[in-house]
Amino acid sequence: MSDAELTVWQRVRRYAVPTRMIDECTDRRLAGDWRGACAAGRVDTDVDLAEVARTHGTAAEERIVAELAGFAPDLLRWHLPRALGGRTSLATGLTFTLAPRLDVVGQDTPALQVELPKTVDGSQRLRLTVAPLGKAPGPELPGYLWHATESAGLRQAYGGDAHRLPFLTPDGAPVPLAGFTAATGDGAPARAERSAALLATEQLVEAWREAGLELDETLPAFRYSHYKVSREQVLGQRLHLVALAPAVRRLASRHAAEGVVLNADWRLRFLFTPDGDTVRVRMLGENERRGDLPVLAEPLYLVPPDLELLYRGLISPADLHPLVRAALFPDAPGGVPTARGPAFGPVRVRCRGQWHRIDNAGGRLVPLDHTPDEVRREHALRALGGKVAGCFAAQQGWTDGSTRLPRALRDQRRELMQTILHGDTQAVLAMLDAGLDPHVRDGRGSTLLHLLRCLDHEVLLPRLLAAGLPIDARDHRRRTPLHVAVGWVGTPALVLALLEAGADPRAEDDNGTSVTDLVEYKGFEYYEEESGDKHADLKLISQYIQERS
Repeated sequence: MSDAELTVWQRVRRYAVPTRMIDECTDRRLAGDWRGACAAGRVDTDVDLAEVARTHGTAAEERIVAELAGFAPDLLRWHLPRALGGRTSLATGLTFTLAPRLDVVGQDTPALQVELPKTVDGSQRLRLTVAPLGKAPGPELPGYLWHATESAGLRQAYGGDAHRLPFLTPDGAPVPLAGFTAATGDGAPARAERSAALLATEQLVEAWREAGLELDETLPAFRYSHYKVSREQVLGQRLHLVALAPAVRRLASRHAAEGVVLNADWRLRFLFTPDGDTVRVRMLGENERRGDLPVLAEPLYLVPPDLELLYRGLISPADLHPLVRAALFPDAPGGVPTARGPAFGPVRVRCRGQWHRIDNAGGRLVPLDHTPDEVRREHALRALGGKVAGCFAAQQGWTDGSTRLPRALRDQRRELMQTILHGDTQAVLAMLDAGLDPHVRDGRGSTLLHLLRCLDHEVLLPRLLAAGLPIDARDHRRRTPLHVAVGWVGTPALVLALLEAGADPRAEDDNGTSVTDLVEYKGFEYYEEESGDKHADLKLISQYIQERS
């Protein structure tokens, strides 16, 4: 994993699953309230157990009830893939099947499905449904990734044994790279390290063989050059080789399938076929779809980010989800997690050749080392179109999203925006209570009203309006909060609340697109299919807007 990706994953671990969410999900789950656990984990539920019983029988219903009783939405969210590319948000447009707790499954087996967000900058809420496997669009996630009572299986799935994890010593310290080649024994950690050493010297077949995989390195033929797969691409895949053979055997056995497909990227696909004591692997050509075979989910075949972060010293066991920590480091003390981000407080700013301080206090970003007369003079200069500098430029950057901020203020703003993206409404309220200036904008010029799609608007909308934020504030593309709520998959309740607060559905963005236009064609890209009962959200939003247009 590149240093840039590791930095993003480090932020994911700090922000994406807040401690408050973990605690609330755990409390509700232990109380036997799976719906409450889902609400705490920001999972919308569309699970009709009575319908499951009518359609699939009482045995299927009882199984799903038992699966829901142990469902840990916070643990699932911890393991789901991310968009990356500098973003901590969830990967978009994906659906995963929560593997039924059965030894053998078929096309008619009903299973829990989880749908990830449709937009990378939208709400990070998940959606939980039930569907037969034959109609399931996504690969399976084993129970150790989402069920509390199975989470202990994570250690073995990661290639660990009773003594240690791959690439780490028994006490969690990194094994030196030079020690990979010298790893001894037949245990999975030693084989993982020897395999990694072989890959580092480009011994492709030998590296896969060390992990129990017999790779045919014949490259697939393609008609067009841009589809061509090279040996370097195969070597560059960040596959957790030692984990693949066990995962393939389990999945093929459960589905009574001859093999399993791994989609490494849009060009490179592998077919894994169990064969006695080994698993044979070859690359698939462009005409070999093999849609009849089960597919390995990304969290099963990539090197787990937690292992890489631990190896690089970017997180400690204390920073792990409690269920993950208990599985990977059962004897480790709890410890104190790393602070999530920079504490809000006075920031030093270079101003007029001196170091001054500026701070969020009383709901405004305030220069602490200027007299009231100086403040009034600078504000008048800005109102007349003059250029401000130092403390006053920092003030301007906080509220316009364009002017460059001092690094410490940028860090504070990033802390706030990450907290918002991952839906920690209580943390945002605490910041506002502590004096945070609510007129802050992000780099796109979005106000906190534009970002309500990620938060509990029922709590925050009245407070932000009372603080003076205009309901039709424009971002850098002249979009209003209502534009964003419709175009980036806000809920009907948020859209209605904005309309009732006076939002203008006829306001146009920089492309001349009004909210009324947007709901007619933009929304269909992100909501359910354009017809049928499942399209209720967009229909309701359209109704609200039409009534007020």
